[in-house]
Amino acid sequence: MKKELLEKIKKVEQAIIENKEIGINKLERLSDEARRAFTSAIESVASAKNLMKEIELRREKLKSWRIGVLKTIFPLNLKYIFSMPFIYGMFFPVVIFSICLEIYHQVCFRIYGIPLVDKKEFFIYDRQLLPYLNWLEKFNCLYCSYVNNVFRYAVEIGGRTERFWCPIKYARRVENIHSQYHKFAGYLDAENFRTRWQGLRDFSDIKEKVENKSNDKIKTCR
Repeated sequence: MKKELLEKIKKVEQAIIENKEIGINKLERLSDEARRAFTSAIESVASAKNLMKEIELRREKLKSWRIGVLKTIFPLNLKYIFSMPFIYGMFFPVVIFSICLEIYHQVCFRIYGIPLVDKKEFFIYDRQLLPYLNWLEKFNCLYCSYVNNVFRYAVEIGGRTERFWCPIKYARRVENIHSQYHKFAGYLDAENFRTRWQGLRDFSDIKEKVENKSNDKIKTCR
């Protein structure tokens, strides 16, 4: 009886051990499957988010492209269209002024012995080369550069003329002075005015600057 009982107990223990191992293996398999499912779910969510981001980016690009095309074709609003005749109408007076200015510059400066103003220092055009501007903005930059370059050129011509004929500073403080103004005689400097005036008619300082620039260019080329 004891032997039979012991055998039954051993069989039960063995069955328990076998069932336990099966249960553990099942749990391990389940945990692996759960881990894989969880990882797959995370990856799916991440890929879905990336897909949504990509779709949103494409929508934004398409939207910005359409706006860019519209701005390029129709870049103006009504108030700008209304002002266009006044802006571009200035082209003709500026051209006439530029021609008259150049005639005076070439004739009178040679008579007075004033060094000619170098156009290359004042007529600069490069903003229309910027790739982020549309065609109308590039045209406006070119037009704006031309007009403002003419005025800057005229200021220098006027400054050298003023130095030759009337190099006297104003009584009031002047902002945005031309390149020659700081050399002028003081407003109340009557005693030294004539001497200073004769000295200012000698444009050797400007001639020296021009010579130094030309020498620097020659050295650079070498």
